[in-house]
Amino acid sequence: MSFRTSTATQLRQNLQDLQATQERMALNNARITSGSRIGSPGEDPNGTALILDFGNSIQANTQYLKQVTSASSFLTSTEDAVNGAVSSVMRLQELAVSGNSASVPEVNSILQNLLGLANTQSQGKYIFSGTQTGTAPFSATSAVPYSYGGNQDEINLGVATGTLVATNLTGDEVFLGGQSLKPGDSPSDLFSAVQNLATGLQSGNAATIQTATTGLDAALANLNQMLAKLGGRQAGLQSLQTTLSNFNASLQSLQSAQESTDYPTAITEYSNDQTIQSATLSVMAKANKVNLFDYLG
Repeated sequence: MSFRTSTATQLRQNLQDLQATQERMALNNARITSGSRIGSPGEDPNGTALILDFGNSIQANTQYLKQVTSASSFLTSTEDAVNGAVSSVMRLQELAVSGNSASVPEVNSILQNLLGLANTQSQGKYIFSGTQTGTAPFSATSAVPYSYGGNQDEINLGVATGTLVATNLTGDEVFLGGQSLKPGDSPSDLFSAVQNLATGLQSGNAATIQTATTGLDAALANLNQMLAKLGGRQAGLQSLQTTLSNFNASLQSLQSAQESTDYPTAITEYSNDQTIQSATLSVMAKANKVNLFDYLG
């Protein structure tokens, strides 16, 4: 009796070991087949939680990267417009030096081109109107050459946790030379300088041309300051974009390490369990001549 009891106990233990081995084999087989280390949250609760945390962080950073791209796009449109204004002013300076009245039509044409640049739109929004992006920043009136119709508010985008970037310059600071809603208040009022140049060239008045030249010099200096400000913002965005992209790559690597199958380990464990299964079956077969299916049934 004791021999039979010992044999039965050993066979039950062998059967339990066999079932555990087969479960491990099935798990590793699923990992190898699917490529996923975790088939269900219960297999590794901590790993599952980490995967979710990494995914949430990656999603948040991806959204920030989209904001960075959007901010950079608006700043690029602004840079293009300001660069166009710089080129126009440099040409106006050349015309002022020539003092030729025949240049008046070109001066007037450049003035209209500057107005177009000041009213630049990006994605259907006026980029120089402050937050009043549906309103053209400049329009011709009978009282003054051009009046500013926007406001002085910045458009800020969140590009990281607690980090806002201004994506715009207002038309009064770029084209009127300062935080002013009235043309002519600043010595670097570009539109007034161009109008003075046209008037001076038309009449041949050297003093008026000189006044225009002084205004153009001041306007050009102001435009270059605007470009420097834009360049600083763009450099900051590019640095942030690199940081966010690298951080996301690191997070994705960590996430992949948690959720992807470690093939060498899984294959080795599967192979070892195959060996263990064969050895267990051999032991059970030798210990009792009863068909194994009797135990399994």
